[in-house]
Amino acid sequence: MTRFAASSALLAAAALSLTACGGGGGGSVPVSAPRTTGVVAQDCTALSKTLPKTLMGLSRRDTSPASPNTAAWGDPAVTLRCGAGLPGIIDPASKDYDPEGENVSGALVGSVCWVSVYNQSDRSFTFSAADQQAIVEVDVPSAYAGKQSPLTELSGIVAKASPFDSDKKFNCSNS
Repeated sequence: MTRFAASSALLAAAALSLTACGGGGGGSVPVSAPRTTGVVAQDCTALSKTLPKTLMGLSRRDTSPASPNTAAWGDPAVTLRCGAGLPGIIDPASKDYDPEGENVSGALVGSVCWVSVYNQSDRSFTFSAADQQAIVEVDVPSAYAGKQSPLTELSGIVAKASPFDSDKKFNCSNS
């Protein structure tokens, strides 16, 4: 069993332990919008149209710049970016590549492979739907530690908007 496989239990625990803290916050949330084209742009537009008004009990907020590739909920904001790249830790082309690292784990939630990266510097989590046609990245600030994860709420929506990409080389089902 790889360290990655062993750590998928950690992701499951993180996903279950990240609920409602309420609140929407004021003003728009700055979120860097990925540039997308072709089917990825279509997937992100489809996703944008189906994202919930609340996530983890948090109200939806505007993002700046406004984009169908970004969304935010709550204050501090849980953010979503559609069309993001693979997290460096699982991208073989990245200098940060370390899929066996202690701060990365993966789990299949619904039919979506979510890769979790724990960011030690600010104690936040970044979840990436790594095997979808359009990679969806969700950043969850440390303020929501111990609360419900957004993954169960987002998995069905992500899977419907962006199909599984069999060319991706990340496999949560074996973790």
